[in-house]
Amino acid sequence: MSKFIMRLIIIPILYILAISCSSEQVTKNEELNVIAAIYKRTPKILPPPPPPLPNSEVKEENNIDYSKLKPLMFTYAINDHFVYYNFDYVNEVSNRFHPAKSKELFEKKVLDSTYMKLVVGLSVFQKKKKIDKPKLIKILNEDLIFWNKQTISIEEKRKTNISGIISFSRVSFNDNFTKAAVASGSYFERIGSGVSLYILEKIGNEWVVKYSKVLEMS
Repeated sequence: MSKFIMRLIIIPILYILAISCSSEQVTKNEELNVIAAIYKRTPKILPPPPPPLPNSEVKEENNIDYSKLKPLMFTYAINDHFVYYNFDYVNEVSNRFHPAKSKELFEKKVLDSTYMKLVVGLSVFQKKKKIDKPKLIKILNEDLIFWNKQTISIEEKRKTNISGIISFSRVSFNDNFTKAAVASGSYFERIGSGVSLYILEKIGNEWVVKYSKVLEMS
């Protein structure tokens, strides 16, 4: 086989490999950007309740001095592995989602097939994979705590001062990386746990949550 023919064979192979590696890197970067967007919107401070309004039927109990009440601070740890949430039932997930900036408490919107295709895409990510911790820290620009499992015991919470664990699934994207779906779970020993599904869209350089749905709550 001549060198010319060998080049004709090798060059397309190298081109395909280069395109594949580039695509994988884009997916990895955008995946972390999506996770960062969900983490940012997780409430970390719960303000104290306001005092009852004058002439309100609600009575102040035990002469509480509301001015001295302090907000509750939550410290979360991030599961350092992506989690597969057993999406065997994902094809049965309803297409009715809650709009992110809705002014109505129970408003639901029916999503079209382009969004639901993203949801179905989550079911293919079953292989265990670690999160790139240094890169996620860089994206969020804050000190993060990582945990090596989805749960935390009361004793572990006491020793570490961690309030709960947040876990993320892999992220499902459309072909041009302008829409994404991801599931996020939270675990709080004795308080409860839950899994929510988020649909995001890329606006400019930012991933923005457009719709959400609670999948599990306990």
